[in-house]
Amino acid sequence: MQIIRNEVRTGLLVLLTLGLAVGAVLYLSSPGLFRALHTYKVYLDNAAGIKPGATVMLAGRKIGIVQSIASPVPPNERPEGHPSDEVVITVEVSPDAQIYKETSVTMRTFGLLAELVIDFTNGNAASGLAQTGDSFVGSRAPDLGELGPQVIQRLDPALRQAEATLAELQRTATNLTELTAPHSSLMGTLKSFESIGNSLSTMTSTGGPIDNSLAKLRGTLDTVNGLTAQLTSDNNLQKTVSNFNNSSEELKLVLNDVHRELNGIFPRVNVILTDFGQLSGRLKNQPWRLIWPNTIKYNDESSVAPEPTPRAKTRRTGKKVTG
Repeated sequence: MQIIRNEVRTGLLVLLTLGLAVGAVLYLSSPGLFRALHTYKVYLDNAAGIKPGATVMLAGRKIGIVQSIASPVPPNERPEGHPSDEVVITVEVSPDAQIYKETSVTMRTFGLLAELVIDFTNGNAASGLAQTGDSFVGSRAPDLGELGPQVIQRLDPALRQAEATLAELQRTATNLTELTAPHSSLMGTLKSFESIGNSLSTMTSTGGPIDNSLAKLRGTLDTVNGLTAQLTSDNNLQKTVSNFNNSSEELKLVLNDVHRELNGIFPRVNVILTDFGQLSGRLKNQPWRLIWPNTIKYNDESSVAPEPTPRAKTRRTGKKVTG
């Protein structure tokens, strides 16, 4: 009897242990068997190989699993503004997980084995908690096969710019090669500079043209300094200036005398010219008076023709009297 009792106890213990193990496995793998879970739908453009039972996370913490995957979604059931989202993933999460109505849902790889997971992040607490059955529009992180074309597409402008830069550098190198060629204009200019430098060196060397010119200029300056010193020592400069002043005064006096003489001569010249004009006029009108000056007699003195100036008067005898 004791042996039977021990075997029964052992069997009950084994059954209890198996029950606890099975319950723990079911709780971990299928938490919905023991308590109600919240169900959400996530719309994506591509399932990208995710499988039912995949992990669902909330900011990196596991909160549930993927229940089912359906595709393609009918166009009339797709989210508004996202006609390309043709996959719907149904997830089950723990009811105590705080998933807000406004949150970001991303399908990405996780861990060293690149396991695909659904991750809820960046929730807005002001929008309130999501209710079971709500749907979200998710985004998918590109895999390695999609990263290549995207990277190439983004690098294409930089590659084009680099290609243009290399072409420009090649043209610059070609231009530099042409400039530094033996018979190029740059080398000719450098040779001209070299010739000019040699000429300047020859001109500025000791005994050169510039040196000789400076020596002559120095000698001329020494001569001028000697003359200036001599003039200063003998007071010749002061005497010369004094003589020049005296000569200027004398010349001024002579010019004044000449001016006075001219002022006296000019009226006489005017009178002479006036008389000569009168004489020539009368000779033109009465040329016989040169031979017979008494042939014409005047009745009275008032009948005589008026003269241009009052300085000259003619008597009845025909002789000119200056007054």
